Amino acid sequence: MPELILSGTEQQTVPVVISIAQGLGYEATQPSERSIKLERGNLTKTLLLGAMAGKNFHISFTFDIGVDQHGNTWLRFDQDGALGAVKGGAIGYAKSKNAYAEFVDAMRRETAQRGLLLGER
Repeated sequence: MPELILSGTEQQTVPVVISIAQGLGYEATQPSERSIKLERGNLTKTLLLGAMAGKNFHISFTFDIGVDQHGNTWLRFDQDGALGAVKGGAIGYAKSKNAYAEFVDAMRRETAQRGLLLGER
């Protein structure tokens, strides 16, 4: 579960992170004050077709938001791979894990290019 440390307050950084996620096809919701949920795909098609839902395969994960002792924002990304297995067996699990890895890599790359990424824990 990577934790990225970004320069700036959460009011400055979270909209950038959501914009990056939207560029990757995810929709963002805020189930709690300190958490954002990202989803893409179609849950109904995924439950009916499993891993065979193709591009409609439903992927979801959350990231928690916090502020460190220096006033910078940290984002902790969490993906429940077991949920992918429930939705699509071994293939669904692999799809979920691959999508999660691609997302985290894109987040690292994009925040670094924008000069926001300070580090990772």
